[in-house]
Amino acid sequence: MPTAEAPAPPRPARDAKPPAGLVVTIGAAGWVLMAVLHEDGHHHAPALGPALTGWVVMVVAMMLPTALPLLGLLRRFRGGTGLVALGGLIYVGAWTAAGAVLVALHLALADRLAQWPYAAEHPQAPLGAALMLAGAYQFSEWKDRCLTACRTPRGIAMLHWRGVRPAWAEAATVAGVYAASCVGCCWLLMATGLLTGAGSLLAMAVLAAVMAAERLTRHGRVLVRPAGAAALILGAFLLLGAVG
Repeated sequence: MPTAEAPAPPRPARDAKPPAGLVVTIGAAGWVLMAVLHEDGHHHAPALGPALTGWVVMVVAMMLPTALPLLGLLRRFRGGTGLVALGGLIYVGAWTAAGAVLVALHLALADRLAQWPYAAEHPQAPLGAALMLAGAYQFSEWKDRCLTACRTPRGIAMLHWRGVRPAWAEAATVAGVYAASCVGCCWLLMATGLLTGAGSLLAMAVLAAVMAAERLTRHGRVLVRPAGAAALILGAFLLLGAVG
């Protein structure tokens, strides 16, 4: 039984529905905007501001729909729609903070690679290296732990909803922990999107499908290692110049 120091989160209302329609609509709008930015990006040199804007659009399109388990849970607690909005903002904010670091590193490395003859002769090599890193990460214990956490937002709520603060503060803690676990789960796959997005929206769709399947489907955990192996193989081919 919950104690006075750590009471369980409030019991969800049975008649509340998850905000799937709204979240999917926002995600679809993100894909449309991402296509527009993708086309416009062909005519401009990369810069931190536009690149970070593109990253946020990527997050909304590719990652926000995968947060439906969290958002649906928050909607069923006291506070309803307000907690959903707060959870969504915290989730996107966490990914934006991670993106600021990744985008800055990406631009810095792009400047260095532009001066490297091998990279000029093998433009797919950076993507190959990123895929191999992402593939290796799929086999790591940290990936497994983070995936476990972001597949079970109810478990996070049971651990972190203390019941001694306003509902919005408790929900913010749960959303923050959930967002951190999801960043830890998918950050390298999303990082490859900084490279694949420059060449193919289809590749971005494949990445989004893999991350959504891992986190939302019943047997998503089974896909983790095959996806990692595929990324390792494709990355090796790209590094060796066998593809592209």
